[in-house]
Amino acid sequence: MRSTLRALLASGAAALALTATGCGGTVSDPGGSTSGGPGGSGGPDGKAAITVESARGPVKLDKPATRVVSLEWSYTEELVALGAPPVGSADNANYRTWVGAPGSELPPGTVDVGKRQQPSLEQIKALQPDLIVGDEDRIKANYPQLAAIAPVVSFNPTAPPALASMKGNFSELAEAVGKRGEAAAVLGRLDQKTAEVRQRLERSGKGGAEYALAQGRTANGVPSIRMFTDQALPSQVINQTGLKNTWRGRGDEWGMTTIGVEGLAQIAPSAHFLHVSAASDDPFTGALAGNPVWRDQEFVKAGRNAQLDPGTWMFGGPLSAMQLLDETAKALGA
Repeated sequence: MRSTLRALLASGAAALALTATGCGGTVSDPGGSTSGGPGGSGGPDGKAAITVESARGPVKLDKPATRVVSLEWSYTEELVALGAPPVGSADNANYRTWVGAPGSELPPGTVDVGKRQQPSLEQIKALQPDLIVGDEDRIKANYPQLAAIAPVVSFNPTAPPALASMKGNFSELAEAVGKRGEAAAVLGRLDQKTAEVRQRLERSGKGGAEYALAQGRTANGVPSIRMFTDQALPSQVINQTGLKNTWRGRGDEWGMTTIGVEGLAQIAPSAHFLHVSAASDDPFTGALAGNPVWRDQEFVKAGRNAQLDPGTWMFGGPLSAMQLLDETAKALGA
């Protein structure tokens, strides 16, 4: 509840922050990062104690963190968006492959601390972080060891509704690094992008169009397709533009239904089929290209089949959401 409220407050403050930017000023924390939030004393030097809401409850920090290690790509992206890039992050090579939103680029010298599932505790400790952030499902196995190194903030990205959770977690992470004003500005940009894409779709005659969204990969030579339900974060981002998701399969905790090529017959004949895959493993242009079941789908025959940029990360933060909106508009010719 507090995360969602903080996100709403941040979005509400965004207009003021963006107005300051448009007038030639710099975007700054409306509170100067001096108010410590619940329990903070609010000194003028920005060093007040703060409390961050996490999946494990409140986490108290003596002051905003400046040396953060991120163990999940979405929070790495968000830290970069906030202007507080991590000193270390997990699986940098694959981050650069999958997360391609403008502005999400890792700075040179960001230390790779190993895999997201099994980060190197030694490398993390050597960086002397004052905060470690990650996904609760991945972090719980090593939580005691990580907590012995630095305070740990973990988030649950699948808590419904997913879009509100993303915004709330982003705002809490901003609180942890003293970047509340920056978070308000970024969330304001996301709201503006959503409104812009809605208008583009309406002007092009695609307002309210039906779609289905998928992520494809090949497993043991067999195409595997993840379809996104309305429970999933990317669908909720797209639905904000007025487009209508037609996929009605049963979703997992992430809001995804995994199907084979035969399952594509469940897609509404009128839908635009939007899909993303790694450039090196795209079943829609590879293994499926000559498949008669694939070629017989109405969206293929009608030319309503569109590949999104391979770097469109479906599980990211506001920057990835903005890229998804732009890619969707482009796919529909708006």
